[in-house]
Amino acid sequence: MRTSAAGCLASLALAAIAVAGCAADAGDTARFCGQVAANQETILALPTTADDIDDFVSTYRTIGESAPLAIEQEWDALVVNYETASTVDPGDPESLQRVVAQAVRAERSAIAVHDWLLANCDVDLGNVATIGANRPPPAPSPAGG
Repeated sequence: MRTSAAGCLASLALAAIAVAGCAADAGDTARFCGQVAANQETILALPTTADDIDDFVSTYRTIGESAPLAIEQEWDALVVNYETASTVDPGDPESLQRVVAQAVRAERSAIAVHDWLLANCDVDLGNVATIGANRPPPAPSPAGG
C-alpha cells in the first residue's frame, strides 16, 4: 500500500498539532521561575520537623508542576531525592544507604537545576553540595606558561 504525499503531510500536520498541544501543557518558564523565586526561602531552608519536611517536599512538587520540559526531568529527580530523604530512619543503615545512593544519583540534576535557574530565571540558590566530582576538571594550563 502506497501513501500519498498529501497523506504524509496530513499525518505530519496532525503530529505537529499533537506535539504543540503537549508543549502547551509542558510548563511555563515565566511561571516556573516566578514560583522558584517566590519560594526561594522555603527551598533554601533546612527542614527540622516532620511538618517542615512535608512542606518542603510539597513545595518542590507544586513548583515542579509548572517546570518547563527543558528542566522537568532534573527537577523531578530532586523531588524524588527529597521524598527519599524524608523517609530516612537514622537508626537503620539500609535506610541511610538508600538516601545516600539517591542523593548521589540526583547530584547531576541538582547542578543542572542550579545552572538552569541561574541562566533562565536569574535565581541563584547558592552552591550545590555534591559527594562526587560532577563538573569537568579545569583545562590544564600550557606547560611552561
